[in-house]
Order: sequence, then C-alpha cells, then structure tokens
Amino acid sequence: MKRNVFMKAILISVVIALFALVVVGCAPITGTVYLVVGGYSYYYLYMDYIGLFFGVVAGTYVLYDVPIGNHYFEAIDIDGAGWGYDSITQYITAGVNYVYLYP
Repeated sequence: MKRNVFMKAILISVVIALFALVVVGCAPITGTVYLVVGGYSYYYLYMDYIGLFFGVVAGTYVLYDVPIGNHYFEAIDIDGAGWGYDSITQYITAGVNYVYLYP
C-alpha cells in the first residue's frame, strides 16, 4: 500500500513538472514592429538588408513575428540614397515595438 501511494506521488510530481516546463516554454520569442516612415517621396524599406516594402510612401508598416534581438532597418529613396536615406539598429522585444525612420 505504501509503495502504491509513493508511486502515485512521484507520478503526480513528474506531471506537474512537465506542465510547468510546457507553460514556461510558451514565452513569446517574437515581436511586432510598427515601422513608421516620414518624408515626401517613395521609399524602399529594408530589415537586416532584406527588402520588405518597395515604392511605398510615408506611413506606418507592420512587421509580424520579428525575432527578438537587434535588427537593422533602412529607408532608401527610390531615386537613390542621395535623395533620402535613414537607418537605425534597434533591439526588438516581445510585444509591440516602434521604429522611426525619416529619410
């Protein structure tokens, strides 16, 4: 009888421990970025040197599921960087992040 109670206690402890690991493992590892662009022209928008939006005007653009960490954002005028350029490296956290570019 004692052995049966002991085994049930161990089983319950293991189940609770696994449940705690699953819940902790569900912490968000991405964030949402609102890329706010100012200016009076058309722009190419990049994150980490990868083109995201092409020929867009000033406004707010949303990026979902951006991994947490430092990221490099750029806005380049479609006529070239001499006409308008801005960049920033920003740490992205879980949740909502705002990145401002004024080329």
